[in-house]
Amino acid sequence: MMKNTKLIILSLLLIVSCKHEEGNYYRFNPATLKEGRLLLSQIADDISYIPLKDINLGLVYNNFQFSDESFFLSVKDIGVLQYSYSGNLLNNIGSVGRGPGQYIFHVFFSIDEKAKHIYVLDQNSNIKVYSETGRFLRDIHTSEYGTFVNAFNTYNSRLFLSFSMKEGSSQYKWIIIDSVGNIVKKKQRNSPPYKSSIGDNGGTYKFNGCIYYWNLFSDTVFYVNQDFEEKPAFIVSPGSHRLPESKNLSMDKLMEYMKIEKIFESERYRFIKFYYSPEKNCLAIIEKKTGKSNIIYLESQKEGFFYNYTGGIDNDLDNGIAFLPKDYFLQNSKEFLIDLIYPYQIKTHILSEHFKSSVPKYPEKKKELETLANNLKETDNPVLVLVRLKD
Repeated sequence: MMKNTKLIILSLLLIVSCKHEEGNYYRFNPATLKEGRLLLSQIADDISYIPLKDINLGLVYNNFQFSDESFFLSVKDIGVLQYSYSGNLLNNIGSVGRGPGQYIFHVFFSIDEKAKHIYVLDQNSNIKVYSETGRFLRDIHTSEYGTFVNAFNTYNSRLFLSFSMKEGSSQYKWIIIDSVGNIVKKKQRNSPPYKSSIGDNGGTYKFNGCIYYWNLFSDTVFYVNQDFEEKPAFIVSPGSHRLPESKNLSMDKLMEYMKIEKIFESERYRFIKFYYSPEKNCLAIIEKKTGKSNIIYLESQKEGFFYNYTGGIDNDLDNGIAFLPKDYFLQNSKEFLIDLIYPYQIKTHILSEHFKSSVPKYPEKKKELETLANNLKETDNPVLVLVRLKD
């Protein structure tokens, strides 16, 4: 019976084959990145806007999940929501609260499109599982494996969880569990834990059937393939930007070192969002084949415990607001980047002389943007921006 179970698990994981080119690892060094103007038309050939309807949204967290027919986002004080690509609210996935089946913390969530399950990482490493209609199914408790999950994601109808590298957090680097919490694979930590007072943040993303992850203290972004093998994907070069191991690092000193906030990839590009301080926020766009890179400096505005960033790639498709890619997804063999902007930003932008006198690549798109702006109120919900990458 055990042998058959292993064969079933392996066959499920082989459904989506992990494709990553090994060797010749890219070395990410922020000191060598060059600031330069990048036009959206150089990497993309279409742009569209989706106003979010039906419910008044507040702060939308920087976590988006996409399926073929809908997308999901997490909103402060409301929870995880499912929207159609026309902007209509389809479902509330669970709800915020302390009752059975509710969650307190919902910034991090992931969807399993095949199993039609949504997983929400709540406090104390507790994972809430919901159906595609938002019905609560069960809890998965993972605290026995580690006290702090710093990244998690679905992976071939399994859950991948990576743990903090700090002392006392976990004996594992990561684990993979099934949809009811059974261990499928666990990776023992092979390096001594960090003895630091600094919080250990990390992240994960999926691309080409592989799952990638990183944490604050490591110099390597790893990927895990369908055989549960961990391999290096790319390396952060040594230098003064690297965070040291220290118990006595002040907040002011901490801000002098680089922290990676977000990584995602397309077939041609690697996108790395990082910062040295709230005043120095950067987006690096690296062409995989040539290694050519651009760095874009962003402006930030604090909203509670989070920052809202502005700036990005010059939008010459319709001469709208600069496009700041926040994530990537693949739909019907087409690649997309997404951004989220607010109505007041759109309305202010189209009134500028720069916009009025501009001649974009697609003039009809400019007219569509003007029509959208005129139909929006400043207090309306954010607008999801979809940019289709060139083949």
